[in-house]
Amino acid sequence: MRGIITCEENRMRKDIIYTLILLLLIDIAIIADIPGLRQSLPFLFFTFIPGYLLVRNFDIGFIEKFVLSAALSIALLMFVGLFVNSLYPWVLEPLSLAPLLVSLNILMIVLCVFSFWKEKEIKFEFKGKLSVRPLMVYPLFLPVLTVLGSYVMNIYSINLILLFMLISIPVYILILALERDKVSPFVYPITLYCIGFSLLALNILPSNYIIGRDIHMEYYCFKTSLLNHHWDIHDPYHSYNSCLSITILPIIYKYLLGVPPTLIFKFYYPLIGAIVPVPMYVFARRILKSREFAFYATLLLMFQFAYIYMGQYVRQLIAFVFFATAIMTLTIPIKESYKKILFIVFILATVFSHYTSSYVFFAVVAIPPFIIWAGKHLKGRFHFPWKYSRTFSNKNLALLFFVIMFLWYVQLTGPQFRQVSKVIIETFRSMANFFSLDLRNYSEQAVVGIGIAHLPNFLSAFVHDTIFALIGIGVLALFFKSEYRKKYGVSDEYIASTIVILAILASFVILPYVSKAYGGARLFSQLLVILAPCFIIGVKFIVDYAKKFRIPFEREKLMRTLILALLILGFICTNYLQYELFGIPYSSAYDNGSERRYETFIYDSEVIGAQWLNNYGNKKATIHTDRVGDHRILLGFNKKPKTDNLFFNNTGPFQKGDYIYLRHLNINEELVFKDVPGRPPRFINGRLEMDNVEPLTKYLWLLADKNVIYDNGGSMILFG
Repeated sequence: MRGIITCEENRMRKDIIYTLILLLLIDIAIIADIPGLRQSLPFLFFTFIPGYLLVRNFDIGFIEKFVLSAALSIALLMFVGLFVNSLYPWVLEPLSLAPLLVSLNILMIVLCVFSFWKEKEIKFEFKGKLSVRPLMVYPLFLPVLTVLGSYVMNIYSINLILLFMLISIPVYILILALERDKVSPFVYPITLYCIGFSLLALNILPSNYIIGRDIHMEYYCFKTSLLNHHWDIHDPYHSYNSCLSITILPIIYKYLLGVPPTLIFKFYYPLIGAIVPVPMYVFARRILKSREFAFYATLLLMFQFAYIYMGQYVRQLIAFVFFATAIMTLTIPIKESYKKILFIVFILATVFSHYTSSYVFFAVVAIPPFIIWAGKHLKGRFHFPWKYSRTFSNKNLALLFFVIMFLWYVQLTGPQFRQVSKVIIETFRSMANFFSLDLRNYSEQAVVGIGIAHLPNFLSAFVHDTIFALIGIGVLALFFKSEYRKKYGVSDEYIASTIVILAILASFVILPYVSKAYGGARLFSQLLVILAPCFIIGVKFIVDYAKKFRIPFEREKLMRTLILALLILGFICTNYLQYELFGIPYSSAYDNGSERRYETFIYDSEVIGAQWLNNYGNKKATIHTDRVGDHRILLGFNKKPKTDNLFFNNTGPFQKGDYIYLRHLNINEELVFKDVPGRPPRFINGRLEMDNVEPLTKYLWLLADKNVIYDNGGSMILFG
């Protein structure tokens, strides 16, 4: 026995020694700025090893350990960064290389000591056969094709590689379905990660700069803290400032990796965000008791508009990692005390990362215990058709969650609380105009068939409405059918959570203004982590019900066919391939003439023009531009200038000494964005008709009597 213990202790000592040696090598790579090594090793080490040292002794599978290691490591980076930042003003530049590197080294030494004193035997093994076949290796090429294809598209405007990559994904999924009996268990999570990165990167890599809407304000908050070497918790500028995921975390990666700041958002964050489908797969697998159907349930999340564009609002992307891992944590076989500690850590990390994700997370945690409590006490008057069990989430956990949010968003940071208050007030005010379409997002209108302009748009609405209906059927099947609850072994807590989620989603369609303040598509993607298994259950219910008509079919085969058909159609719609088929340019990733590319793609010449204005312009003057021109201006300025992005809406007066900034679209296409698009583009008489986009010639009178003081062909600055 003593020999076995000594052997195990030696193994542990070797692991700790190897970790410390690797830490030393990484320090050298960072300090010496060794090309290649600095851009890769620190990212891999600090994104996985700190968390791994905490969970290395858990008797769980490799996939679960991988996810927990990543989520805990990222959370620890934020916590350490927040601690170092709090040393200001004793340390004048806390968010700089030396303080951060010293702090992270201390963290690693502490974690190594903690891990060393754990006596439990280490189990870190692969379960299942690892037969390597060429077909199973293909997903590893998807990220390469995405990066290469984006480069070719940006430089040469050739989209063949990107289109091949996109088309190969549904083809590969079909092949996996045909070869399901020969698929290794690890193929599914690896495929999910590779597809996840490819879809995220596809919509963030175009252009040499960050692209999107929210991401420009996120990047500005990051750049402000980076230039100050300090995050100002009391900065009243924007509610985004309360998110450590876009202030402290990217600064840590910036100094560790020594890469251009934009690359953190464009490349490294998609690498982190691609983790999201993996914990969801683990959660779905335990409910559905099938790797294959868990894979399909996870694909449902990944084939949503909000997920593939989540790289353009990265604060939610990071919060999504913590939320999905927290849900997975509920199902892993570890001590309840460890499980609750992990759950609370991920609650804290979510609150630090993104406010709306935290509110949704809170609703999912806080409301189900009260539903279950009500069901117990109202049995005589209102019968719930299941037996109640002890639940994980409870009133104390809900109270703790609320206290954490209150302290962070109300007491410590301020703007976010004021923003939420505004949304609540505006929602109540808008009830007087309950039926006004202007108070609802066009994606929510499309759910009920409003605003559908053409066949590709109809196909997208039809597919998504069918999926919504099947999810609802799945929830009802679990609620009313005891055989489904028994088959899938779901708890009363899970059923109560799905009811809460459906109520939240319904409110986004029913209540005015809510979907305007926060897109329902983004909310739906987050909640699919819990809700997606109900899609599979809903399809099963339909197939089981169809047998009453005595139609000759194999039920599981029909079930698989329906699921795959809807998933592939959903994939086609969310990547706008149906628009491509009908000759309507729409995708910003692979269509040069698309409406989204007109809005989001940023040219070098646009940023160079903004930098010129930053260097030589009057800092006190207002810069007038179109609705999305201020995104380009922000990239050229270190400190946010005074801008008017509603100039062409005639809402802001032009005063003597002000500037007009015209971007590439204004000059070369003679178009202006009066507002971000309110509905999908139409293709009428061979011409792309876009919402809220008008010809520049209509506003030439606004440019009259103004002097051109800068023109590089892609941006122009006028002075008056």
